[in-house]
Amino acid sequence: MKKNMIKGFLIILSVGILAGCSSGGTSSSNSEGTGNADFDKIMDKKELRVATASGYAPYEFIDLNASSTEVVGVDMAFAEKVAEELGVKLVVQDMTFGSILGSLTQGSVDLAIAGMSITEERKQSVDFSEPYLKSENRVIALNKNVDKFKTIDDLNDARLGAQQSTTQETIIQEAMTPKQTVTLEKIPDLILELLTENIDGIVIEDTVAQQYLISNPDIGFTDIEIPEEYRYKETAVAIKKGNQELVDAVNKVIQENQDNGNFDQWVLDYSEIAAQSAKTASK
Repeated sequence: MKKNMIKGFLIILSVGILAGCSSGGTSSSNSEGTGNADFDKIMDKKELRVATASGYAPYEFIDLNASSTEVVGVDMAFAEKVAEELGVKLVVQDMTFGSILGSLTQGSVDLAIAGMSITEERKQSVDFSEPYLKSENRVIALNKNVDKFKTIDDLNDARLGAQQSTTQETIIQEAMTPKQTVTLEKIPDLILELLTENIDGIVIEDTVAQQYLISNPDIGFTDIEIPEEYRYKETAVAIKKGNQELVDAVNKVIQENQDNGNFDQWVLDYSEIAAQSAKTASK
């Protein structure tokens, strides 16, 4: 049964490359570039091309209980609202997370909505909307070991995992001193390492971790509080530099759906959908 459950996790959440990154400030500057030419092209073609990277529930994933293989999730519900605001058709391009910013800067897509957080490095190549979700970086472990980890110092003899090239990895490097650090490309692979006790804990965004906790009673949050400067993650939309009109349109949709509670509801709804999909896959 446990093996089947693990397989379920991997099927539902291993499609695509996952994203988990650190918090940062917002940026919607009038940068050098094409002015609002890209916005005009969107309106002329009546099409909004959005890059995402499925496999990062509840932001974007494949629902195995659905009749189609379309990408669903918080980000896709949000993307639909942006397209609706502009009066255009939404076209989702699912790709690896590492390909997204390159596709955006090259003009292959118009927006990147992929559970992406704001970093100073990314702000050098793209602009960002205002944050639309704020989450917390946490440490998860097997429930039988949770009581062993109360403070960061308790991790000194632990084997900690994080997704490669993310700010969760940076947190381990800069704020923790574990016995061993294991970095993998995909969160489901880290979960498997945790369930098979090859690692002791994972540094992960709480919104993403929730699916695993719902689906597997063996995993839980520890009481460890990550230092304030690393603790929170702000998720935003990446936009090609020099498209202030598009930035403004996206920010308007963000504000509306924060005010009406849609983002909070989407997180709840898609967290449950992802968990049910994992259970279905394990049968």
